[in-house]
Amino acid sequence: MEPVDAARGVLPGWPLAVFRIAFGILYIDMALQKAPWKHFGWLEGFIRQEIEHPALGVVAGFLRDVVLPNLTLFGTLTFVVELALGVALVAGLLTRLAAAAGVLWQVNIAVQAFNVPGEWYWIWPLLTLPQFTFAACGAGRVFGLDAWLRQRLAGARIGWARLALSLT
Repeated sequence: MEPVDAARGVLPGWPLAVFRIAFGILYIDMALQKAPWKHFGWLEGFIRQEIEHPALGVVAGFLRDVVLPNLTLFGTLTFVVELALGVALVAGLLTRLAAAAGVLWQVNIAVQAFNVPGEWYWIWPLLTLPQFTFAACGAGRVFGLDAWLRQRLAGARIGWARLALSLT
């Protein structure tokens, strides 16, 4: 494929696929840093910083009154979500869904962490915009299972199959 075919609006898929895979590895690394067998790593300390330096008082209250007392539940949820997002992006499986969920995940974290000292305000666009791009471009269609899934479901008339096709 040509580097860019502006007349047709086509971009080469492999650079985006490589970026998607690298981003997935980032998620897997972040999940493993907060693994349950590591007692959720630095997650509790970071939540305490979010409470001490709230962007929104209601969020700090939720973190203090609900999340911290139930850290095992929320820490496990954090680990599972980040691991699932990472695996989906690396595998290129249901990439549109995973990337859209990743955008929401990062917005959620940004709302909590925006005022934490040492956090870079510009990190949130850097963590959300690539995922928006992965979702908009169907980045799992190159070097990903979405390409295989799309071939298998191409002629599908069943509702769930058409839904899965739209998420690839």
